[in-house]
Amino acid sequence: MPLNDLLRACKVSGYQGGGPGGQFRNKTNSGVDLRLSEFNLAIKSCESRSASENKVHALHRMRLAIALNVREAPKSASELKFPGSMGHIQPSNELYPQFIADVLDIVAATGGDTKEAARAFGLSPSALTKILHADKAVLAKIQQLRQSGGKPALRR
Repeated sequence: MPLNDLLRACKVSGYQGGGPGGQFRNKTNSGVDLRLSEFNLAIKSCESRSASENKVHALHRMRLAIALNVREAPKSASELKFPGSMGHIQPSNELYPQFIADVLDIVAATGGDTKEAARAFGLSPSALTKILHADKAVLAKIQQLRQSGGKPALRR
């Protein structure tokens, strides 16, 4: 979903962020609270003193939360392209949430098999495993899908 559409679907509100940052941060509503009632998700961001930067951070986190919690039918292998380079992708990459969503959709559809997801993106199983281990929430979701499919826990 494009960011503008996601932002329109969310209820956006501001709040006063706490912590370091001086008077500006403590007197303005620079924190951003996004709520997506369709999936019962709520994300907050107040890392920056800028409300617009916090909105960008919150939208990225919301996309990742959707990727972790909403399953769809997997895309065909011809539609999938690895958005990283040389078997690596940073969680800050704009395409990371969609990549994780596609991986989780494949893993859910194949009863917890991560090898199919690796094959679909042209990655080795060990490269995909390293990517999945980089984020605790993603790894926990993968382990849950593997367990429900009767597969052993994913190891490094």
